Amino acid sequence: MIKVGIIDINQQSRGMMSMLLNHQNQYNFKVTVEVASMGECKKIQPNEEPNVTLLDIEQNGVEAIGAIYRKFPNTNVVVYSDIHDQNSVLECVKAGAMGYLTKDTCVNEIISTIVTTYKGGSVFSPSISRNVIMQVQQTVDYQSALSFRERQVVEGLKNGLSYKLIGYKYGISLDTVRQYIKRTYKKLNINSKGELLAQFR
Repeated sequence: MIKVGIIDINQQSRGMMSMLLNHQNQYNFKVTVEVASMGECKKIQPNEEPNVTLLDIEQNGVEAIGAIYRKFPNTNVVVYSDIHDQNSVLECVKAGAMGYLTKDTCVNEIISTIVTTYKGGSVFSPSISRNVIMQVQQTVDYQSALSFRERQVVEGLKNGLSYKLIGYKYGISLDTVRQYIKRTYKKLNINSKGELLAQFR
């Protein structure tokens, strides 16, 4: 038996999903968690811990992934959402999501995703997979345009270090750090730290 959790603020959506999963005949599924948010999981017993949890992040947010793993350490989270943007997908993956499906995914694909994830695999909707690949390739392209020292400075900025601390860490002067950052902006055709960090998420 594969135990499934559904966390979705939309009652109609999660009710429909629960009914479809419980009444399909291909696999032995049992929906043991069907709630709007993690706040409703306090009374869930350990024996009801889902093997796979479908999560809609639209209202619950990406941080719900960590909360799910704290409550259900043995589950596998699959995001199931209408949010398609690259940054949200990557944030979910970083937070521990084992898959990402869009809500227009057909029932058979959802069923096969649950089974695949339960067996240790990962599934992403085709459009999501393409976006993630493009984001990774784009980041690699950005990095290849920079020198070793410029990449170090970018890494310092990503880690929240000030220019002064970056200089101290890598043994270079404050003016040199500024020069590296100016050159990095020029190479990447950007004008701010925010743009820089967005490209290296």
